[in-house]
Amino acid sequence: MKEQDAFSDFHPAVTFAFFALAILFCMFFRHPAFTAATLLFSFLYAVSVQGVRACKFALAMVPVFLLVTCINPLFNSLGKTVLFTYFGGRVYSLEALAYGACTGCMFVAMFIWFSSYNRVMTSDKFTYLFGGLAPAITLTLTMALRLVPTYLNKLSQFGHCRASLGKSIQVGTTSEKAAHGADLLSQLTTWAFENAVQTADSMKSRGYGVGKRSNFSIYHFGNRDKLLLAAMGVFAALSIAGAAMGVQEIEFYPTIVAAPVTPLFTCSLCAYCTLLVLPTMINVKEIVLWRSSLSRM
Repeated sequence: MKEQDAFSDFHPAVTFAFFALAILFCMFFRHPAFTAATLLFSFLYAVSVQGVRACKFALAMVPVFLLVTCINPLFNSLGKTVLFTYFGGRVYSLEALAYGACTGCMFVAMFIWFSSYNRVMTSDKFTYLFGGLAPAITLTLTMALRLVPTYLNKLSQFGHCRASLGKSIQVGTTSEKAAHGADLLSQLTTWAFENAVQTADSMKSRGYGVGKRSNFSIYHFGNRDKLLLAAMGVFAALSIAGAAMGVQEIEFYPTIVAAPVTPLFTCSLCAYCTLLVLPTMINVKEIVLWRSSLSRM
């Protein structure tokens, strides 16, 4: 199936604003209903963009969720509902477990949002948005955001080359494996330093960050960008208004006490869900139109 990421075709300011709102709300909205909505819609958007790879990534996040959930009660003995005791009477409580589950959902949702962000907000878009404001910082952040995937690709290349020479980290005795791993790390570090120096020299020779410069841009802030940005602003404002009025308040300790479900709570939650589902709806619409056009050929 042809990948249709129609949301990434919007103006970089719109896509960046969405991810900024989604990630910030993910951190500050701690009510279980809002956290569950964040996790659900982050996963749906990732699937609409990456397909099966998003499912594999989500499965890889399951251990992270379980680890955060189960570890929190070990460090936090608050809570009245005791599930069991250990180490001579230390409490493992339901409230701490519930708080850990909410925190685990938050972490997993943030990882999924960031994985989609790295796919949509490419380095050229980020540089376009912030290059004129802080050129040096923008370049540093751009290099940092692409650091992990670039390192993994280069590590795979070096690993395959060394394996063809019989120096794989999976071959030989324990000491030989350690030596091969050290050599591989040394090669990767050397490449990283050389690449950083080359990038710095290249940007310096082009006059990056020196004086005022003109910018070439292929991005145009059109009517659809204005409409989507306005819709995002409305739904974000409704979500923030609900939070300011206390509809998301919840206490986990000593017992779980949440704000009652009122029409205001429902309105705030619906606005939040609508905000998060907007990119997925745009992508689904594009996929439907694409398949419809193919069926008419």
